[in-house]
Amino acid sequence: MHRFIRPFVFLVGILAFFSSCVPLKDSIYLQGDMAVKLEDIEGQYKTEKEDYLVKPHDLLYIRVTSLDERSSAFLNNDAGFNQIANNPMSASLLGYRVGLDGSIDYPFLGKIYVAGLTLPEIARKVELAASKYIDQSGAIVKLLNDNITIMGEVRGPGRFLLNSEEISILEALALAGDVTDYANRRRVRLIRKDGDTPKMLIIDTTDERIMYSPFYYVKPGDVIYVEPHRLKQWSLSTIPLGFSMSLVSASLLIFSIFSTN
Repeated sequence: MHRFIRPFVFLVGILAFFSSCVPLKDSIYLQGDMAVKLEDIEGQYKTEKEDYLVKPHDLLYIRVTSLDERSSAFLNNDAGFNQIANNPMSASLLGYRVGLDGSIDYPFLGKIYVAGLTLPEIARKVELAASKYIDQSGAIVKLLNDNITIMGEVRGPGRFLLNSEEISILEALALAGDVTDYANRRRVRLIRKDGDTPKMLIIDTTDERIMYSPFYYVKPGDVIYVEPHRLKQWSLSTIPLGFSMSLVSASLLIFSIFSTN
């Protein structure tokens, strides 16, 4: 009977191996030919960092300042923005949403076109518009929808608020608890909407040259998706109980057939 034990163990091992693997094509989102590898784009390894340009649907926090705060109070919703600090969900109601025409409607200042501008450039436009009413005015402009989405082979996928103006793709992955043991660090997808057209890049995070790429720093609205390895193995705790029992039953049946002969 002992001569059947080794083939039996080998057979069970083969069955367990194939039952614990998921084909790559069944594990990856957004399959197709749209994604472009960063190293295949000419001139993408450069040192300058691209500033974020405001686009339609962005949500802005704007505050007009002056030497005498009472003179600029009518241009600000102080009570409303205190609510944002206590409840971030209020931001969508109290911020200034950029319209499809690229403008915001600011009380007393009228329509201000902001699409395609950086936050400092918008602040200067608001400051200029406010100078009609108050002397020595200033403006503070921030982005309220500054979040990114991280998914795939990370320990804590989700949507994250950017707490700094410069967050690298490596720091972003750290926000999600870093990648898992099954992550393919050479194929991290960065999905970024450029106008009405989404752009998708495959980034090799093991390549130190990405530090010199404008795509090294994430932007509000970016989606980061970490691909799995070619074969993603299940841990024992994730193998379905029903399938496990079926495998054990089949193994015992095979063993009993060989042992009786």
